[in-house]
Amino acid sequence: MGYRRSTALTVMNVTMSALVCLMLNMPRAALADVTAPATVPLTAPDQALVFVQDHHLGESLGWLGYQVASRTVTFATIVEAVGRTEAQTLVQDELQNLQPHYQPEWDRNLAAAYSQSFTPEELQQLNVGEPAQPLANKFRAKQRDVGMDMKGRSSELLKVYVSTALDSALKKAKP
Repeated sequence: MGYRRSTALTVMNVTMSALVCLMLNMPRAALADVTAPATVPLTAPDQALVFVQDHHLGESLGWLGYQVASRTVTFATIVEAVGRTEAQTLVQDELQNLQPHYQPEWDRNLAAAYSQSFTPEELQQLNVGEPAQPLANKFRAKQRDVGMDMKGRSSELLKVYVSTALDSALKKAKP
């Protein structure tokens, strides 16, 4: 049976869920498209970035940011000031407003994590969506490694993203 795109998306969703779990264990403190001329083969990081962007793998940043933010003392302070529903809206709006500033680096970090585990050729095959069974198996097997690599590369970025959003939401919550 061939490797289908829906299976790939399922595996990627599982990977992102695992990454969320890893990132939620962090302390509670508060790209442009890559194109290359057809004559120049893409490097592993470039091919990985194409893979990440084409499959929208980094788009969980806002959701992950909210998961982290909602577990902070600052979020609880905002809830006390304006109520839970308004606090959720304020924080989600701030995260959404800031996401375009942090998304390119997040995507580059995720691409770098993938490029550590896969060759440019493998990433290209994955991007097409129908890799040979051995590569599909490798993709599934490497998700934990990619997640751990991503955690190491992006923990600080996530902290800054969340704390900036929380600071802005807190200012808006106070009269």
